[in-house]
Amino acid sequence: MGGRSYAIAGGKGGVGKTTTAVNVAAALGASGRSVGLVDADLAMPNLGAVLGVEADATLHDVLAGAADLEAALARDDGLVVVPGDPRLDRYRQADPAKLGEVIQRLATAVDVVLVDTGAGLTHESLVPFGTCDAVVLVTTPDRAAVDDAAKTCEMVGEVDGAVAGVVATRADEAGAERVEADVPAPLLSRVPDDPEVAGDEPVVETAPDSAVADAYRDLAEALVPRPDGGRAGAATVSDG
Repeated sequence: MGGRSYAIAGGKGGVGKTTTAVNVAAALGASGRSVGLVDADLAMPNLGAVLGVEADATLHDVLAGAADLEAALARDDGLVVVPGDPRLDRYRQADPAKLGEVIQRLATAVDVVLVDTGAGLTHESLVPFGTCDAVVLVTTPDRAAVDDAAKTCEMVGEVDGAVAGVVATRADEAGAERVEADVPAPLLSRVPDDPEVAGDEPVVETAPDSAVADAYRDLAEALVPRPDGGRAGAATVSDG
């Protein structure tokens, strides 16, 4: 039986999709669950740089048919990362249609797969919407960001996907209420704005006692309730 898979999405850039993916992955990993993290922002991938990991190949190589998925797996403290390649020529060669197969194969090896998608409603973002078990929308309370999240929510339905809910980032209670009112999805978590704990590294590790870390841990539990026991050992991706 495969693990759950979630696309982390939101129409507008800069709302915290990657930060959400990284922190949820770290929170799940700390609680004993095995996690796969895919950098599906094909135009501007940055997960490898954020986490400081490298693999023999990248997601772009896999999508171009130049490498097998196993070669593109970077392991970091129990986290299995499929990093991307930011070079423009690699973007041109990558076939987004193969993203679904990557997600499905990785899900056979871990408890949960988190897919960090790019901004906007592009073909490469629509593939995870329809492939993953559900989509987690991420938005700030900013009007434009909320409108884009609502549009993304509608588009998920167009590709027969499911929306797990929405995360309001950099939001006070009033901001979270605006997000909940305008995005037709359950509010999964409110992540407060705290510049003192901002940064690329997972807040759940660098500032574990902060309200921001608490919000991401709550989100992780909402998405993947704690099992009796996680999968042990290194992830091995099946061939089909």
